[in-house]
Amino acid sequence: MSPDLARLFATLLSLLGPAPESDVNIPRELILKPGDRIIAIGDSITQQGGYLKDVDAVLAEKYPDLKLPPIRNVGIGGQKAENLIKRFTKDVVDREPAVVLLSIGINDVWHRAGRPHDPQILADYWSNVSKMVEMAQAAGIKVILLTPTVIKEDASSKENLRLRIYVEAEKQIARDRACTLVDLHAMFISALGKRPEDVPPGKNWLTGDGVHMAPTGDALMALGVLRGLGVPTDKLSPTEPAEPKPAEPKPADR
Repeated sequence: MSPDLARLFATLLSLLGPAPESDVNIPRELILKPGDRIIAIGDSITQQGGYLKDVDAVLAEKYPDLKLPPIRNVGIGGQKAENLIKRFTKDVVDREPAVVLLSIGINDVWHRAGRPHDPQILADYWSNVSKMVEMAQAAGIKVILLTPTVIKEDASSKENLRLRIYVEAEKQIARDRACTLVDLHAMFISALGKRPEDVPPGKNWLTGDGVHMAPTGDALMALGVLRGLGVPTDKLSPTEPAEPKPAEPKPADR
């Protein structure tokens, strides 16, 4: 991984510690085999792909013998669960990956900001995510649910409070369907409570605009995905660089 990503990982791991207890069915060892293909489906956060590039970099460095292809990114900006399910067969199932990363929910809440909570919207979300998990599992594809991250870098924002309902729905789906769930929302809320002192008050730290990722947010998402794939923490902790060797003395000029 690049020095910048290693520094971000070191900072985030020191702030956050172990994986949150709200994660579900996290594997104890790597779930990937040589040549396994991963597909990531979601909205604009996935489409931008920063966190997926970080995951690719770590897997390539830590598991070179697996010869894993880059993660296939089928994120589309502005989409909700109701959009993903319409293309899930074509974009995921028909491509026969070993693993699918399913990240959706931000727009299901964000696009209704300012309006009252609608139980039917939540019920439709629950149904659509459940069906996508079932479709993948029926095709022998391992599912990793990634809970929606944050809307505004304020844990108490109305949008984040509503997101928690959708997060809880995904947790129940993961329990019911025995699939892995990485609670990115919990990781982001925890990180926001431990902002480094050198981040100015009121300035976004994890995102650029309160939703779409800055490099730190991408690194945080990548940490969650790597945990969901079963990558152990010691593979994620940067190693100390070797001490530089002293320069060889030059022969004296004659």
